Amino acid sequence: MRLPLLCASALILSGVSAAAPLTEKDLANRIGKALPGIEVGAVTRAPVDGLYEVALEGDVVYISADGRYLLKGDLLELDSRRNLSAEHRGQVRLKALKAVPPETMIEFAPEDTRHVLYVYTDVDCGYCRKFHQQVGELNQAGIAVRYLAFPRAGVGSESFAKSISVWCAKDRQQALTDAKLGKPVSPATCDNPVKRQYDLGQRMGIQGTPALITDTGEELGGYVPAQQLVQFFKGQAGS
Repeated sequence: MRLPLLCASALILSGVSAAAPLTEKDLANRIGKALPGIEVGAVTRAPVDGLYEVALEGDVVYISADGRYLLKGDLLELDSRRNLSAEHRGQVRLKALKAVPPETMIEFAPEDTRHVLYVYTDVDCGYCRKFHQQVGELNQAGIAVRYLAFPRAGVGSESFAKSISVWCAKDRQQALTDAKLGKPVSPATCDNPVKRQYDLGQRMGIQGTPALITDTGEELGGYVPAQQLVQFFKGQAGS
């Protein structure tokens, strides 16, 4: 999440009148005025009295009920050792990913899908290529892989153009596999989702690839070996 004004853990929001309680809409408006250009999502009551959770570009921050203070950091529940902020971020990520039309992702799926792994990928990324080599093993374990485009060099780059060619190919799975093997991909253009997926990744705070996100919204970070992913999903199913 790009919050240039939140270089510290707290930001004081000025110009708030304490004459009347602020509604969730009031609080959202306060943040929007204090942080122009930042997309403000849902504002809901936090588990702590006097605080509200705010979804901001794939992350979560907190605002005081009087609208004066904005806090950035994780909220932990000591008894259960749960990271409530991480859970909220996962919900925000998952909601955003579920809004992506499935047909715009390049999916490698088994006949019997038990879990879904969303992967932001760059066709020229070394670790993305290494990850792609284990997609078959993940499929055998019942894990479907849904790829979204994230050319790290940005819009207009060679990787961006190559991603468009992959997403516009007649056989997108084969084109993606060829690209990750370093084989040439025939140039192609069409009405494609590459920029939309790239923009979504930026809003979600994606910085590197591969970026792995589970079907519960948990971000696993970069490259993870197949066996570790299989064990992770087994543990998830048994929890």
